[in-house]
Amino acid sequence: MDPLVGIVVESWRDLDRVVEGVSAEEVVAQPDGQSSIAWALGHVTEHVDRMINATLRGLPRHPLLGHDSFRIGSEGRADQWEAVVAAAQEVRDAARPYLENLTEADLAERFESPGTITGQLGPVTVRYMLLRIAAHHYFHIGVIACQRDLRGHSVGDYPGLLAEANS
Repeated sequence: MDPLVGIVVESWRDLDRVVEGVSAEEVVAQPDGQSSIAWALGHVTEHVDRMINATLRGLPRHPLLGHDSFRIGSEGRADQWEAVVAAAQEVRDAARPYLENLTEADLAERFESPGTITGQLGPVTVRYMLLRIAAHHYFHIGVIACQRDLRGHSVGDYPGLLAEANS
């Protein structure tokens, strides 16, 4: 597996780790108007679904996550935690075999990215999109870690070991 794919996979593990043990009330809370943990998980996974599964693979959007409520500009609210967790796993399960088989040539391929990126950068490489996905995950992991730290939870250091990226 390419180390860049490894960091994307590790970001999924770190996200799962930062939400481990959170209560049902906490996953839907919006402390000080911030996004809820449930929404953050749906939001970053929507990005994976839109970019990898739909755009690169041509698959239909996930029925729960393929809606504007998990995109930029939403109110950051989601109250269907179990459904979001299941959807995240489905999206990852669909994306991972594709990601694990990417070659150097595949990573260098350019494509028209849906959204504002193409308007600003033109066609982007698959490598670039994977970097964005990983960075996006770690941004939201940091937000969740801070929210949990403020509640007195000890959630560890991020990123983790990034073992999948060490090849």
